[in-house]
Amino acid sequence: MTFGEKLFKLRKEKGLSQEALAEQVGTTRQAISKWENNQGFPETEKLLQLSNIFEISTDYLLKDEKSSSNADERGYYVSKEMATGYIANQKKVSRYIGVGFMSWAFAGIPFIMFISNSTWRFLGVAIFVIIGIVSFVLGAFSEQEQYKVLKEEPLIFDYGYLKELSNEYRAKKKIYAVIYIPSIILFIVGIIAVSLTIKGQFAWSEYHSFVFFGFAIGLMGFCYCAGVIDAYELLIKNEQYSARLLFKIKRKIKDKIDKL
Repeated sequence: MTFGEKLFKLRKEKGLSQEALAEQVGTTRQAISKWENNQGFPETEKLLQLSNIFEISTDYLLKDEKSSSNADERGYYVSKEMATGYIANQKKVSRYIGVGFMSWAFAGIPFIMFISNSTWRFLGVAIFVIIGIVSFVLGAFSEQEQYKVLKEEPLIFDYGYLKELSNEYRAKKKIYAVIYIPSIILFIVGIIAVSLTIKGQFAWSEYHSFVFFGFAIGLMGFCYCAGVIDAYELLIKNEQYSARLLFKIKRKIKDKIDKL
């Protein structure tokens, strides 16, 4: 176990919250959270205080112990700050991805509207395609490295915060359903209309610009809502997520690489 894992285990066994431990040590809850996530390390004075509080030696706290079974049982502790930051980051990434797909769908509008003018037709399509590519690139660079561990490890939370996060998820899901369902309908209608036109059931006309417009809005709403809901479910339903075969394979590969 690492220092952070030991600190988390000892705090839980002692029945202390992060706030209570922070008060005894003379620091902040954010500092305790960082220590437990191995994102920081206490000063010598604070380390001695922790040793006295938990009645264990400083050697035990400082010495890492390799225990794969314990690591598998515990997983990665997620603080409230980290979970909130991850959801906010995924909202930003989902927004960029949604705008990217929406821009590509919008490219169908100048393609239809400027059939007789190849210059404007090409220029309009090119602008929307470029905007889409830029948005995808921004989305890729917006995903922060610090949150990747949440997709690689089983997660654990303070019970109180997990309950709070679950309530927040249920409330958000109802709100996003108002956007999500109409977006799917617009998306499906757009796919059907374009498919039937390509097959010759309908002739291309300027009215198809409305089809592409609805299709674009549907894609934006679908991508954004799906991305945000997926972020919540990764945290709330992590037990199901970490039980997937692909997750287990990735975890084994990561463990082998760490041992090299």
